[in-house]
Amino acid sequence: MTENPKVSIVKKDIPVTAGEILDMTRRALDLLGGLSGKIKKGGHAVVKPNLFAPYPPPVSVDRRVIAAVVTLAREAGAGRVTVIEGVSMGTLMKRVNPAISGTCMRRGYGTLEVMNILGVKKAVEDAGGEVLGVEDAEKVSVEIRGGMALHRALFPRVVLEADYFINIPAMKTHTMTMVTLSLKNLQGLLDEKSRYFSHRDDLDQHMVDINKIRLPDLVVLDGLIGMEGMGAGESGSPVDMGVIMAGHDPVAVDCIASRCMGIENPLVVGTTRIAQHDGLGCANPFQIQVVGDQVESVRKKFTLPVNYTQPLESIVTGVYRNIDLYIGGACPSCWLMTALVENLLAKVPEKFSLIVGVDPKVPPRLSTDLEHTFFLGECALATGGDLRDMRNEMQLKGIDRFLGGCPPYEQALVKLEDLLIASGRLLEAEMIEKAKEHRKKFFDYYRARDASWTPEM
Repeated sequence: MTENPKVSIVKKDIPVTAGEILDMTRRALDLLGGLSGKIKKGGHAVVKPNLFAPYPPPVSVDRRVIAAVVTLAREAGAGRVTVIEGVSMGTLMKRVNPAISGTCMRRGYGTLEVMNILGVKKAVEDAGGEVLGVEDAEKVSVEIRGGMALHRALFPRVVLEADYFINIPAMKTHTMTMVTLSLKNLQGLLDEKSRYFSHRDDLDQHMVDINKIRLPDLVVLDGLIGMEGMGAGESGSPVDMGVIMAGHDPVAVDCIASRCMGIENPLVVGTTRIAQHDGLGCANPFQIQVVGDQVESVRKKFTLPVNYTQPLESIVTGVYRNIDLYIGGACPSCWLMTALVENLLAKVPEKFSLIVGVDPKVPPRLSTDLEHTFFLGECALATGGDLRDMRNEMQLKGIDRFLGGCPPYEQALVKLEDLLIASGRLLEAEMIEKAKEHRKKFFDYYRARDASWTPEM
């Protein structure tokens, strides 16, 4: 990385056409010196976009931005361009799929299915590229030099062997990392097991370690429609930005993108701060040369996830009248998971006890019976004393209210939903309708800004 990296910003008012997006992307790259001579003639360029879920921007990167990058890579001499992605674990295993549910709820979407729905596959192929899901890619085991939280990983061979590697993140907030930009976007390249179990309290360092496997040669950030609030999925809200950004230093891109999102001190973003510390790039805005439009002319104050604006306990403890929470020593990931579990239990009129963390203090007698008592996370399941006796009694009676995992993450929520459905406290039909509402929200918003888009359902 250079000591004074460049980050380009190109802005145009929304809505924009595919042709205008190609021009914006070309200008963003020209401000950095262009792609000519960067990709060897006949070489293989690999592109990694952010396709988080089966929803268009701002949840996922705009297919037209991906197509523009493929077009420009081919113009620069690439003989082959592969667009590879692995959708979020929530998409793979938890999201209700209303298109195939009918009267029986079905969960999950594969990466290629999401690419088809969003029109990414067609846009990429029309531009002269090919698509590949991480689930289907050949992977090799790699040792991560300098890895602090992640020491080895199964990683797509196609990325390791690429002549030129391009990262296309979205501009979004994120409940676990504050923002999700260049550095976090490479999470989608890991195999499913590694993606799932990365969401712990060492998540920021984990994200940085992934980038040590293969840093991108170029970042093209889709900031046409950003996301604020409880991102990076259905709970976030769109923000029209009209911005394409680019840079060769992913840390510098994340630094400037954070400032465009109204985050004055980019070092409050853990991935940015740690990546600079680990020598992956520059996070000092005073040492980064911004070319094209300036931060001041595009900046909007994004609403951050609520857990970054107020103490976590204010959305967890003493909030729900029908939930008695007993929480011991718990990491931030379990605190956040507790909020999600409570939000689900709060929809049911009955009373529940929720036990979380290491050695939570509980009274001799709970106010709920065992059927209404849940253990969340591996720490709670490993606690001894009276709680161990309670767990043993529940197991002997066949009462499975154990939401395990470290972190519990999606498996706990899926299991809890299934338990509530089986007991009649939650209806599959309601969940299917809720999924349709989420889909309609983002479909309608994006269609209003790109009338040429039709989802492939």
